[in-house]
Amino acid sequence: MDRTAAALALISDLSTAPTVRRAVEIFQQAIEPFGIDLYRTAAMGNLVRGGVEAATVSNWSQEWESFYMGSRAFAFDPIAQQALKGGGQGFFWHDVDQAPTLAGRRFMRDAADTGMVDGFIAVRAGAPGELRCIVSLSGSQPLEWTDLERGVVSFIANSMMSRLLYLRDVQLSPKVRAMSEREKDILRRAALGRPDKRIAQELGCAHDTVRAHWRSIRTKLGASDRAHAVAVAIWSDQIAP
Repeated sequence: MDRTAAALALISDLSTAPTVRRAVEIFQQAIEPFGIDLYRTAAMGNLVRGGVEAATVSNWSQEWESFYMGSRAFAFDPIAQQALKGGGQGFFWHDVDQAPTLAGRRFMRDAADTGMVDGFIAVRAGAPGELRCIVSLSGSQPLEWTDLERGVVSFIANSMMSRLLYLRDVQLSPKVRAMSEREKDILRRAALGRPDKRIAQELGCAHDTVRAHWRSIRTKLGASDRAHAVAVAIWSDQIAP
């Protein structure tokens, strides 16, 4: 079975995945044969008014995630700029003109150093008034796909976003309990990619205290892990992205 057929065979499982974790597992299995190592999903708005919302799921390194969100790198990221201009069509990074600013060119060099040599952006426009959903896929080698493969990857990315948005609604059930201010502080910092040791330093508390808060956070949000907890907290408007 070639990679296109193998990916399409996973669509049904992806579209019915019962949890965020399972959806991510299936999504990763589907995209890896296409040379994709790193992925990130996000809802994107107007860069001036708010820019990029927090990632729904991502396997970026904590350092790169923290840099991207903490320095608001999306404001000069030429790929993000092109995605916002587009009319809902996916595109390869190598088709984007060179960044017009020094900061943008430096950003792309830094991205390549982290293993993001080439990539593909899939755009899910959504209904009028909704934020545009972006799935960023990247690899350590140039991506060479046929038109059919490009369409299949776009389909998989859109299916992933559709399932995540559905799970977001399902997971905002009465079992989600309100966070304390300290728990919200931890979640906000985690959403920026900060590790627990750094969070403890910033909050002036012990590392074990942060870990104890995580146990409470996961229980209150019905979350299976750290990333899931951050996603549910954002989805339930308990923390701002």
